Amino acid sequence: MNEPKLDRATFEFSQEGNCISADEIETLTIECESSLGIDNDGGCFYVLKTDGWSIDSVKNLQDLFDRIQKTIKAGEQ
Repeated sequence: MNEPKLDRATFEFSQEGNCISADEIETLTIECESSLGIDNDGGCFYVLKTDGWSIDSVKNLQDLFDRIQKTIKAGEQ
């Protein structure tokens, strides 16, 4: 029997709102999509969805993408 293949993945993040926002919580959804499936393509492209997400630096976003990649790679083992 073949092992199941990962086709797509959705990651939802939340954080406290920034100091000038009326929102107490900010949410960010990052979807990993691939035309042939993540396992078949060996990766994915990202779709970001949010009504508001504050960052202090590019590193903040890079940390999220690194975490996603780590999670996807962990599933390959």
